[in-house]
Amino acid sequence: MEKKQSLLDNKISRRCFLKSSAFLGGSALALPFIEQAMALAEKAETGGLSAAENYELAQAKNIISTVCLQCNTGCGIKVKTLNGVAAKIDGNPYSPWTMVPHVPYATPLKDAATTDGALCAKGQAGLQTAYDPYRIVRVLKRAGRRGEGKWKTIDFHQAIKEIAHGGKLFSDVPGEENRHVEGLKDIYAIRDGGVGKELADAAKKVGKKEMSVKSFKKKFAEHLDALIDPDKPDLGPKNNQFAFVWGRLKAGRGDLIKRFALDSFGTVNAHGHTTVCQGSLYFAGKAMSEQYDYDEKDRKVKWTGGQKFFWEADDHNAEFVIYVGVSPLEGNYLTYRAPRIINGVADGRLKFAVIDPRFSELASKAWKWMPNKPGSEGALALGIIRWVIDNNRYDAKF
Repeated sequence: MEKKQSLLDNKISRRCFLKSSAFLGGSALALPFIEQAMALAEKAETGGLSAAENYELAQAKNIISTVCLQCNTGCGIKVKTLNGVAAKIDGNPYSPWTMVPHVPYATPLKDAATTDGALCAKGQAGLQTAYDPYRIVRVLKRAGRRGEGKWKTIDFHQAIKEIAHGGKLFSDVPGEENRHVEGLKDIYAIRDGGVGKELADAAKKVGKKEMSVKSFKKKFAEHLDALIDPDKPDLGPKNNQFAFVWGRLKAGRGDLIKRFALDSFGTVNAHGHTTVCQGSLYFAGKAMSEQYDYDEKDRKVKWTGGQKFFWEADDHNAEFVIYVGVSPLEGNYLTYRAPRIINGVADGRLKFAVIDPRFSELASKAWKWMPNKPGSEGALALGIIRWVIDNNRYDAKF
């Protein structure tokens, strides 16, 4: 019988640790990896690994190159698999976001397989996201009245068929036996883009009182059955009854959805959202990039032309930076900013100050750290501006 060991025992074997991890993790999907990992670990302890087994996860055939979506940075990653199970995630060395300088793109996959780029803790947590026991991995369909909280799982092919074709989808729900649910095919009413544009332009005229509803209905008599309500042209065709609503989308997914929903299906109802922090950052970037303009006709000064974009400091070439309430060594696009900052400090190029109530990881590396009171950042910025003006430290000609 194998001797039981406590996790507090400093002589705990790697096998015991891995077995304990398997039980604590509770993910049945990871068990094949755990079993093989234990076997490989035992061989490694005795020096019995073959050349092929030396580092199973570093073989190109066991690596999947993809993109991390744990945040909206979208770093390139390599997912290392064992028996079909994701066992480790690291930065993709071909990506300039995870390695500075990155591996040349012409490098063969088998040669780059043993090189790992950097990846933050959130990216590493992609394993927990993938194998979360509460993650929804099947299609759920309502199995009772609305609000009863009754659900059942259905096959993906069945879900696609029901969504596309509709029908009596809730025949097993009391009171809904005969209710017909329209599918996407039913509301895909206007399929000609030219006709759709004509309808939209005419509907705008109705809204502006430039065309009467009666005239509209007469002009588009053959298409009235395709409208949500012919007496309210501004509601548009039945296509608009399809709404695609998402949370935050990055890395090309939003573009694909818009192409499908807006361009192909013809609905106007494709909407997403961003976060409060991202929105405020974009508008700050717009304000920073506004350009001075004078309207000769109206004799008015205005600022215009700014872009809602993430304007970042040039960490790679800057000689002095003031970081306010941000820590690129812990978050905020850290995979590609952190090495540039640390390398700059190490070679003497960069000095930086940190304004943050918390003594962050970044503050520990700073030339100066100012533990300001929360909410006082604006007053500090105004104070710096005043000092610059009072001491003529600005470019007067500019």
